[in-house]
Amino acid sequence: MRRRELVCGLAAGRLLKAAGGPVECRIVDRETGGPEGAPVPARIRLVDAAGNEAAPLGHPATLAEEAQEGDVRFQSRRFSYVNGSFRVDPASLPLKYQVVKGYEYAIAEGEITGAGPIPISRWSSIGGRGWFGGDIHIHHISPKTCRLEMEAEDLNVANILTSDFTADQDRFQGQTDIHSTRGRLVYVTQEFRNHQLGHLCLLNLKKLIQPVKTAQAEHYPLHLGVCDQAHAQGGYVSWAHFPSWPGVECPLDVISEKLDGLEILSVLDPREFAVFTRQVVPEVQANDGLRLWYRYLNCGFKLTATAGTDKMTNYVTVGANRVYAKVDGELSYQAWIDALRRGRTFVTNSPLLSFTVNGREAGETLELKRGKASVVSIQASAESQLPYHKLEIVVNGQTVADSTPDGRNHRAQIHLERPLEGSCWIAARVVEDLRPYRQRGVAFSKVHAVTGTLLGDYFGTRRPETVFAHSSPCYVILDGKPIRSWDDAGYYVRYMDQSIQWLEREGKFARPTDKRATIEAFRQGRARWLARQK
Repeated sequence: MRRRELVCGLAAGRLLKAAGGPVECRIVDRETGGPEGAPVPARIRLVDAAGNEAAPLGHPATLAEEAQEGDVRFQSRRFSYVNGSFRVDPASLPLKYQVVKGYEYAIAEGEITGAGPIPISRWSSIGGRGWFGGDIHIHHISPKTCRLEMEAEDLNVANILTSDFTADQDRFQGQTDIHSTRGRLVYVTQEFRNHQLGHLCLLNLKKLIQPVKTAQAEHYPLHLGVCDQAHAQGGYVSWAHFPSWPGVECPLDVISEKLDGLEILSVLDPREFAVFTRQVVPEVQANDGLRLWYRYLNCGFKLTATAGTDKMTNYVTVGANRVYAKVDGELSYQAWIDALRRGRTFVTNSPLLSFTVNGREAGETLELKRGKASVVSIQASAESQLPYHKLEIVVNGQTVADSTPDGRNHRAQIHLERPLEGSCWIAARVVEDLRPYRQRGVAFSKVHAVTGTLLGDYFGTRRPETVFAHSSPCYVILDGKPIRSWDDAGYYVRYMDQSIQWLEREGKFARPTDKRATIEAFRQGRARWLARQK
């Protein structure tokens, strides 16, 4: 692949220890800290002349299977987290290295032959424009360790979700964790789960929602009440890992206006098909995660795009899937949540997006009248560490313009003047072509694949992902008429029908009255979806 601003070569320096002693190296940001640069935390991969992986001194030579904290391994590649400096055995030199620090630093590559600095450079600073990246879905990691990994991955906000399968309920504080620092905010909050109804990421909770232990095994009560409890305390509700697990209840929660967002980028490439509860998803092979989201948007529901990793082990890097939210003023956790609530987001696993409609950013609504005013100006640009194939503009689910990237930063731009025929939503997305991977037999549904995608060589995700980014939409209302789609509302009528049939056939209930209440809630939801067809 072509790489941008790769730093090759490292001049030998004097050893910091006696001859034969450890060689000390520093990863430095040349833009800070004076002539030599300031040491910065990062993630590094080392390979010796024979092609064998090596680890800095003090790091385990091998990683324990399914370890939850510490160094990481994915697609058979081992990376070590270092806090600015590290030491290596001089007998192992020379060592080739790769250094990764989030999405805004160039991936650095070169060779260590002796002590000295390894320079890395930031090629983007969207934080200066108010965009801050967060991971809304992390498990099995202490807040202290999480903050250190956030620094190495250049992540601003981390939501650690306590749940029925975790043992960290005592870490919940109802506020940002004490290990947070300025620009690195950790919040222990909650995932609420039922394996058929679906999973919810509940952010910004002030108190946990019961039951925390154990998972709700029955299909009553529904998640509707959980959403209400979260909202009553200022919480934010995002459907968890939506592409892989759209769940039985999601269309009911959407039509009842209980959800704030959908986790579009998490666990499964969003252009792949549902892994779980496939039996309730109509025409499953024609409705990937993106299309299911687009269908909701086409029916007039403003569902923000969110992202998280569902990190549980050292096969996944914190922030490998992240959501950038536009914050006015200084970053705080509440300000970041408020930005999610307003839909001022884009999700990404490497590319950085800029997108406006008539100068208005994602999440905003434009009220227009027919005539000259109904021609909108759409601007979008994208840059990325890793190559991709297209920057695209999407209107009501259809691609209306695209641009091919070029240059060191894989930059693409679109400026489009588009007349509107009716009310619509508009968004920008970045995509890598799936076909070469499918032709090579990459199994996108496989967990912790040994070989997979280009993205998976640099960022650990639970299933193979391609390079991808997507903005939340801008909404354009023409002549006061709402965004509506007869076809897409009809799709979710069919979804509700299949959910009701599944609940009748396989639902688990403690009492007959619980079953009746659940089925009745779904029938009422179906009626509301049917009304959207009118």
